[in-house]
Amino acid sequence: MAPAVTSATCQRKRTIRSISAPPPGHGFIMKVEHPCEPRGDVAFQTALLDDLQDRAPDLPVPRVIRTRHGAPILVHTDRAGQERQIRLLSYLEGVPLDHIPTSAAGRRRIGAQLARLRHALSGFSHPGGDRAVIWDVRRLPDLRPLLSLVEDPAHRACAQAAMTRFIGLLPEIMGLRTQILHNDFNRSNILARAQDDETLAGIIDFGDALRTAIAIDVSTAMVNQLPQNVTADAATFLSAPRDVLHGYLEHADLHHAEVRMLGHLLMARLLTRALITTWRAGVFSENRAYITRHSQATWAQLAWFTARDADTVPDLFVSDIPTSNRMGCTA
Repeated sequence: MAPAVTSATCQRKRTIRSISAPPPGHGFIMKVEHPCEPRGDVAFQTALLDDLQDRAPDLPVPRVIRTRHGAPILVHTDRAGQERQIRLLSYLEGVPLDHIPTSAAGRRRIGAQLARLRHALSGFSHPGGDRAVIWDVRRLPDLRPLLSLVEDPAHRACAQAAMTRFIGLLPEIMGLRTQILHNDFNRSNILARAQDDETLAGIIDFGDALRTAIAIDVSTAMVNQLPQNVTADAATFLSAPRDVLHGYLEHADLHHAEVRMLGHLLMARLLTRALITTWRAGVFSENRAYITRHSQATWAQLAWFTARDADTVPDLFVSDIPTSNRMGCTA
């Protein structure tokens, strides 16, 4: 039986070919990078996966498959004379969590898995880790020119308010603890073993990994659990993100200052998403409907945070954390 080969193009114009060969679980992912993809970025992501294989072999992440000569990356010159970096990774079987409903227990497992990944990466260092990634919310001020692209006056006012609030907090955010982290722990990058969230089977897509604040990594996982239907009640609106936080704090520490910053960082991630989506919808107008499919919810979620007094946001995730889950919330 011949292997089945499928092809797709990712967000950064990187072609991904999925090669699934029998028996199940023995497939591969071939990543053919865009010619403009920096070699240092690809080397960093590859070294990160190699390090995880050595330090945490039980973590369900893709494994790097080397060439016959032992190289992790193959450089190929295409028909246009452009050099392309090619990597082969193991294929992880599973269902992305954004395709199935999640339970409170399942969300706690997401937090626990993120904590395990943080611990596994705590000793990893690489020159490529200090790269610039547009989705690193510490770079949110760089997106200020995109504010002019927001056509809806209410949305633009909301975005400007969030940007102003964030810039005022940036010195404190830049002082938070950092390490190399996944930075995109959303439900499409987490795989379940079956059509439920009982067993997490995989962590994929390390394309946004970099050295950033630990609290930012946690907030990114939390923000993707916000409900699409926004309610004014904080207990309801923040219930699912809080499940992720509880699971995380059962296995890893956060300082008190980091927990107090989480609400602001959720707001920052939402603003980043709103601005990048607005920009991409203009550049790729033929795909506007698909690109903006979640925009209404994103703007409503962002407005929820900006409607609150900035002085009250730090308490959103402090007062409601059970004592048993506060192992690392030190001053």
